[in-house]
Amino acid sequence: MPLLRGPLVLVLVLVLVLLDAADAQLPFIGRCPRPPILKHFQVHPYLGTWYEHEKFFTFFDLGGKCVHSIYTDQGYGRIGVENQQIKVLTGKMNSIVGVARVVDPHQSARLRVVFSNTPNFGNGANYNVLETDYHNYAVVWSCKDYKLFNTQFLRILTRKRHPDAYMIKDVKNRLEYYGLKTSKLKTTNQRDCPYGY
Repeated sequence: MPLLRGPLVLVLVLVLVLLDAADAQLPFIGRCPRPPILKHFQVHPYLGTWYEHEKFFTFFDLGGKCVHSIYTDQGYGRIGVENQQIKVLTGKMNSIVGVARVVDPHQSARLRVVFSNTPNFGNGANYNVLETDYHNYAVVWSCKDYKLFNTQFLRILTRKRHPDAYMIKDVKNRLEYYGLKTSKLKTTNQRDCPYGY
């Protein structure tokens, strides 16, 4: 029986990583870092279009450009989420639609986003707003802790498709200070996007 322990643990770890891959998260060694989550998050100024400037790898964005998210008020505490992109190989628009809800009314920047037709594992926050000024940038992060390793999701969103480089540098410096690995961020291709998209 002890011989089965090693392979069984390996299979369990592999299943957990694959489940997180479906949830679009990047694995790291060790426990989750503890960056500060925004206090007093306001939903209404956050609504509207945000362009993805940089992110940890996600399957949704694979082979895509012009990635952006549109947040709308759905009423009853629900926030509509539509992530859109253009597939580079086909030139066609691709989108995924979901709903976000605040997980804890005392921590309004901790949300749970559930997308249509995708697996939904758990009920905790998977969309934590670390920072935003509502007019220029926002940082969204989540982490699942498995004690020996963790999986993280990180996005820097901007109101402009091509934001100020100094602003991005300042944001990334703060993220590094919080213990987040900005070297793993990938810049999203926002070039040659159709007008109004």
